[in-house]
Amino acid sequence: MAPANRPEILLLSLARYCSFFDETYSSLIDKLAESATVNCAKTVTGAIRYLGEHNPKAIIITDPGLIEDANAEVLPKVISYFDNFFASGFELPWKSGDYHRTEFEFNRSCVLPQGAMTSSLPGPYSMKTLHIKNARPHEKIFVPVRNARTQSHVLPPTPVDPTQARYVAYCGDANAEEGSDKVILSLCGLRG
Repeated sequence: MAPANRPEILLLSLARYCSFFDETYSSLIDKLAESATVNCAKTVTGAIRYLGEHNPKAIIITDPGLIEDANAEVLPKVISYFDNFFASGFELPWKSGDYHRTEFEFNRSCVLPQGAMTSSLPGPYSMKTLHIKNARPHEKIFVPVRNARTQSHVLPPTPVDPTQARYVAYCGDANAEEGSDKVILSLCGLRG
């Protein structure tokens, strides 16, 4: 049981990518652990038990295991947890978008989870990410800066599709950027 004054964060790692996640995102995990009780569910049984007994402040899904058929029992628990955010059983119009590095900034017209700390969000910063298509304007937390161009050491810069989002309470960051840690901590209501 977590102390009453420390929020709980659940890392949901059903595809057994946890060691990759632990290594790549060790800085984020350390920062989360400074202010919250961090638990990791690696099995269907463990995830169902945890979500039946706890109400975490945030669930961070660390890998695609949640959508695998073998883990189907966990999905209803996660859906009920996300309640209004993923209303109607994840029937969102979101699709995978482009995958590249560019400069992003906070979208002031977005709707953030209750308790999110906007003062902790970074200013414009560069990151490599899988973008999301079809997010509604209020769901886009970070968006490409005006006139953004792709950033690559190999390919020439090209214009970025400004309709795609970087965060929709989904973190597509592939390289564990420091700015991304700040965003995730802020969305969890924690200081970075």
